[in-house]
Amino acid sequence: MATEVILPKVDMVMETGTFVEWLKQEGETVEKGQPLFVIMTDKAAIEVEAPASGILAGVRAKADDVIPVSQTIAYILQPGEKLPAGVSAVPAAVQVASAVAVGNASQPQASEIAAPSAVGVAPQAENVPGKVRATPVARRMAAELGVDLAVVRGRGPQGRVHRADVLAAAEKQVAVPPGVSMPDLQIPLPDARRKGVIPLTGPRKIIAQRMAYSAAVAPHITLSVSVDMSEASRLRARVLAQIEQKTGQRLSFTAILLRAVATILPRHPYLNASLSGEEIVLWEDVHLGVATSLEEYLIVPVIREAQEKNLEQIVVTLADLVERARAKRLAPSEMSGSTFTISNLGMFGIESFTAIINPPESAILAVGKIVDIYTKVENEMVLRPVMNLTISADHRVVDGAAAANFLVELKSTLENPYLLI
Repeated sequence: MATEVILPKVDMVMETGTFVEWLKQEGETVEKGQPLFVIMTDKAAIEVEAPASGILAGVRAKADDVIPVSQTIAYILQPGEKLPAGVSAVPAAVQVASAVAVGNASQPQASEIAAPSAVGVAPQAENVPGKVRATPVARRMAAELGVDLAVVRGRGPQGRVHRADVLAAAEKQVAVPPGVSMPDLQIPLPDARRKGVIPLTGPRKIIAQRMAYSAAVAPHITLSVSVDMSEASRLRARVLAQIEQKTGQRLSFTAILLRAVATILPRHPYLNASLSGEEIVLWEDVHLGVATSLEEYLIVPVIREAQEKNLEQIVVTLADLVERARAKRLAPSEMSGSTFTISNLGMFGIESFTAIINPPESAILAVGKIVDIYTKVENEMVLRPVMNLTISADHRVVDGAAAANFLVELKSTLENPYLLI
């Protein structure tokens, strides 16, 4: 019997996935458990294994198709077996288009539905109060972005609106001043020779959507502080060999910072929180996200329950996550669910910067390079290693004083770090 190959649900909130590529071609033999295709979630690229052994047939997904979870995108056949009756190699995007067309007087073209730019005004027949089919996540996001669900064309079964549909609609929704036409708002490109054009797809597009959403919706408040890292440097020097002998990993300043944040964050609950609709959710656990640079984009591996981990455990967990992140071998659960994120650009020589909050978190900490600076100590100018920390917080959740108190305690902890071990 033919085995269906479906787009899997790889995390709890996933509704659609962007198809990236097939690792096997139509007609090739595949083995159960062998990587078969790659999809892109809002976290990272994921390799999906073949559900059975046999011959790949009836392939119907192509690069950049946005496909609902559980959608059949191919079949695996046994030798001599045929595709199920009525099945042909129709692109998955066409199936989505057909689902959208249910109940419509005229069916939209497949290319309209497959392309992100196709999300727009739905036929008048769908614009009925109380009749819009949408997921809870899509409804919440539409409310936050000011998008009218009644005019969003959903690409899910029977026209159901998903999060991706709302994001695409928000991108097209432009506030036009009276008397100004849309062409007047278009910004012309420079008159210069082009080196190339790179489509905004895959991870880069997802990051663009998430950051644009955060920057547009969350009013950011940013505060900075300089930290004398002299004692942290002495602590690191004293325990470096011991920790490396026990763990096989070198102790980094990032690990010391992670330990400090995990220790004090429970005392600052509004910085370890999320805004959900009309509620502020305060998290018991500290799931620390660590922004990690890959070749073309960033991902955020998560150290779960970091408040329960000692310095050695932080070192081991961080090294493992970063290594597997750069090898693109992280599980989806290891790249989601963070409650607070740290972004460290010190290794690039950046002394200070501000970061955009990673939704749905309420804050993110930007970490700069440790720089030797002359500082006045007891009427003497002394050369000290100093690090800049900048916190960006969602002002809907966090007041300036609360963010300042967190930075003050974090500064004090790093300048007197011996309790961290």
